[in-house]
Amino acid sequence: MQRLIAPFSVLLVGGLLLACRGSAPATATATVPAAKYLAIWAGPQEHIQGDKVMTPIGPSFVAIIDADTASPGYGSIVTSVPIGDMAMMPHHMEYVFPRSGVVFADDYTAGKAFLIDLRDPTAPKRVRTMDGVPGFEKPHSFARLANNHVIATLQYGNGMKPGNPGGIAEFDADGKLVRSVSSADSSMPGARIRNYGLEVLPAIDRMVTTSAPMDTEHTANTVQLWRLSDLKLLKTIAMPKVANDSVDQQPFEVRALPDGKSVMLNSYLCGMYHLTVDGDTPRVELVNSLRSPPESGCSVPVIVGRYWVIPVAYGRRVISLDISDPTHATQVAELKTDSTFLPHWLSADPGSDRIVLVGQDDGEPRVTIIRLDQATGALSWDDRFHDGDRTKHGVSFARTDWPHGKIEHVVPHGALFVAQPKP
Repeated sequence: MQRLIAPFSVLLVGGLLLACRGSAPATATATVPAAKYLAIWAGPQEHIQGDKVMTPIGPSFVAIIDADTASPGYGSIVTSVPIGDMAMMPHHMEYVFPRSGVVFADDYTAGKAFLIDLRDPTAPKRVRTMDGVPGFEKPHSFARLANNHVIATLQYGNGMKPGNPGGIAEFDADGKLVRSVSSADSSMPGARIRNYGLEVLPAIDRMVTTSAPMDTEHTANTVQLWRLSDLKLLKTIAMPKVANDSVDQQPFEVRALPDGKSVMLNSYLCGMYHLTVDGDTPRVELVNSLRSPPESGCSVPVIVGRYWVIPVAYGRRVISLDISDPTHATQVAELKTDSTFLPHWLSADPGSDRIVLVGQDDGEPRVTIIRLDQATGALSWDDRFHDGDRTKHGVSFARTDWPHGKIEHVVPHGALFVAQPKP
């Protein structure tokens, strides 16, 4: 989310045989090699110059960064490859690198999504543009299924229903549309449901989606429960309110817990929730909130072992919470950033203790790596991962010279550790 993107800153073929998705909580193990590459989804974006909004011209692209800790070029840009013809807002990728090596990614403002072949990370390729979804606009987030299909959230309908609710769609591995369904619910007529985050719970044939805007629009603060096998909407539930507080607003991202039948969810206004799916009714419980002082910008989290790690853009920090008992999430550590960097996107390397951190679009365009101590939850910077400017952590995207050409005002957003290519 980010031209919001800080909401206030500028703000299956399925059935019950669907086995677990590749986004289970990441835990580094000796059997999984550490990733050697990082893939960053980026492109030029509009910016303010004086009193004018300037729109730079250039393609969306994938930048590959050397993430091999044994490499003398650790932190250097290996290559960059154009994907979309004209970038407007390259935004989300899949949250976890898929086994197929072909990743779904969207340009939100352009309303397009692409398949990107990263099987050879030194030579990324655009496979194709995904099919459009009749009656819907603006694909946003993606969840991979065991059959290699992908579920995508869609922020908007076509304006024909009150509230213009969005929906969800299923695509096959080639990006071809299988089916789609609206998030409209007769129990909440006219609700402005803007499907944002999602998580699948295949063991119980369920899926959870959230509703958050990509601009300053006031939208429905809801969570929806779906039957995964046929994409049937089962229940729309309003986020529980807290007296004299706003933590329920903009339910944002959601991640599955190891039990396979519950999830953690965060709102953009920094409420942390535990959702238990019991039959057709999710139970939503506030288990932590960052409200003293009030903070916002709780963004794209990751679960690693027993820790929920989440960036807090306007708190300018990343925090870890112990969720071994998810009904009593307890903060155990924090890592502060500088005043120009607004932390937004996290994705873990399953083969190491590293988590990639990308800044929000209205802050400094930078990609960093943090390390998580899986015994204590402590967070620290990877001091070796940096470009020529050793005074700051990570790799700056505030540059004009790229391997594929000269481009100004580049903003990174989605980021993934790329699985080690097969020999």
